[in-house]
Amino acid sequence: MRPTRHTASQRATLALLTALLVVPIALPLAMPAPAAAQQGQQPSAQQPSAEQAPAPDVEVQTTKKTTTWYASPTLIIVGVAAVVLVIVLVGVSRGRGGNTTVIKD
Repeated sequence: MRPTRHTASQRATLALLTALLVVPIALPLAMPAPAAAQQGQQPSAQQPSAEQAPAPDVEVQTTKKTTTWYASPTLIIVGVAAVVLVIVLVGVSRGRGGNTTVIKD
């Protein structure tokens, strides 16, 4: 059996896919672990000093923002995708309707 030769676009696609698979694996190996980098260092927040002023009082107020289901961007995108899928399926089914065979007993 003769080996097949890949075209330039196939080689480029294979190289891109290989890079996309290898880069996420190689990045964590190249970066030092946060715990290992800070082993010999003491955090400055744990060392109290007489010169520091007391921490200011901070008030955090949160407001809950809700949207109705028909105004949610995620549901709008899902709805548009469903409508496009139905339109494509109807178009495909109409195109295939002419080749039906009817067998009468």
